[in-house]
Amino acid sequence: MEYVKIDAQGRLVIPARLRKLLGIVGETEALVRVEGRRIVIEPVSRDLEARVRKWVEAALNSKAEPFSGEGGESWKWVSAEYAGRKLGLLP
Repeated sequence: MEYVKIDAQGRLVIPARLRKLLGIVGETEALVRVEGRRIVIEPVSRDLEARVRKWVEAALNSKAEPFSGEGGESWKWVSAEYAGRKLGLLP
């Protein structure tokens, strides 16, 4: 928590340490809302293409392997019959 001064025009400076912590670089858009007696400032990115690129990069780097077909005994927990028996809905 840090104290800041709000000038006569309602402007404040977010300290460099906090900007760095939140990844605010240069001009950044933010959402501002009131919660009770608090003002909440939340940095946002409206650059959809950049966000999608970042998500795709993360997904590709996850090295996840696709699968299909029956999983055999190790996948019995997804069987409706097995779940019904465990929940006491089937004999």
